[in-house]
Amino acid sequence: MDKLTAETIALILLFVAFPLTSFGATGGHTVTLWLGLLCVVLGGALPIVTRFMDHSKDKIRDTGIEFDDRAS
Repeated sequence: MDKLTAETIALILLFVAFPLTSFGATGGHTVTLWLGLLCVVLGGALPIVTRFMDHSKDKIRDTGIEFDDRAS
């Protein structure tokens, strides 16, 4: 798993976590509440874990205005 994929999964987990937590807390559904809290923890921990992954096989992307073909 490369860094971009891991951080995309983390973002999706965080997007899913907040409605789940809200629905579980207001509706009295403890399983949904704990599932939302688990998504918050995993979504917050995944970017930290990616810092310790081996990124030697990741594709280097040149980004910035100096690499943009539309800029003159």
